[in-house]
Amino acid sequence: MGLLRGLGVIDYPSPLELVKPLRVQERELSWLTNEQIAELLQAIRTGCDNPHVEIIVLICLATGARWSEAEKLKPHSVRNRVITFSGTKSGKVRSVPISAELEARIIRHWREYGQPNSAITAFRRALSRTTIKLLKGQAAHALRHTFASHFIQNGGNIVTLQRILGHSSLAMTMRYAHLAPDHLQDALRFGPVL
Repeated sequence: MGLLRGLGVIDYPSPLELVKPLRVQERELSWLTNEQIAELLQAIRTGCDNPHVEIIVLICLATGARWSEAEKLKPHSVRNRVITFSGTKSGKVRSVPISAELEARIIRHWREYGQPNSAITAFRRALSRTTIKLLKGQAAHALRHTFASHFIQNGGNIVTLQRILGHSSLAMTMRYAHLAPDHLQDALRFGPVL
């Protein structure tokens, strides 16, 4: 406007005022039922050519870890029934408690087979031998969604889930809120009409 001072001010609306915000369609999330988890583990145990697939799947299901986070775990990352994930997508370090049984199983696995290597292809092959149908591109990430979905369905707190998953915003974690057993029941309790 400083250049136009001598000529007078021309009041044009910002061209961006007319642009509507882009709406991104939220993707449906694939997650497994207890029966599907059992079917997947059976397919892995009976016909998987990579010994690391089962332990990675168990870590993902127990902690909500991304496949890459579970695959890259180091022995010092598992201590006192806690897995500490570093080098995460958000760049933040996060720790998630696990059962004593899973901790012992991870340690036994590493002693017998060493640390996991790339096992995603073997996982996809095992998944293809099941009746499970997932949305395109969600094979390994379905394990993370499965943890989150079961956590909320079993009464877990959405803020706690945010910390477990390492989401930087609660908005990201809210994708799972509709699975809570009392989802939207506050509308009945707190609304003006009984």
